[in-house]
Amino acid sequence: MFSWMLLLLASGLEVLWAAGLKRSDSVLEWLATIACIIGSFSLLVLVTKRMGASTAYVFFVIFGTVGTYLLDVALFGKPVSPLAVLAIAVILFSVVQLKQVKD
Repeated sequence: MFSWMLLLLASGLEVLWAAGLKRSDSVLEWLATIACIIGSFSLLVLVTKRMGASTAYVFFVIFGTVGTYLLDVALFGKPVSPLAVLAIAVILFSVVQLKQVKD
């Protein structure tokens, strides 16, 4: 359970640094963005040691992708695209199916 919390935190930092790349104008904002990048990948490395690289990375990317899209919609006024929602649903469905496949 702790690994999943760290993974969510790492993905949350990924969303923040993605937003920071778009919005940073000052040195302080760029430093915060860089700190989010370092924190995000540092936590991802810790998580991969606990749950395996493939599982950790797949969910890191999914949480980051969905979170970044939702942030764009909620804070930056991006219109909700039915195609984007469908694509995210397909990705989530695919990962759930992949996770159910036994080695």
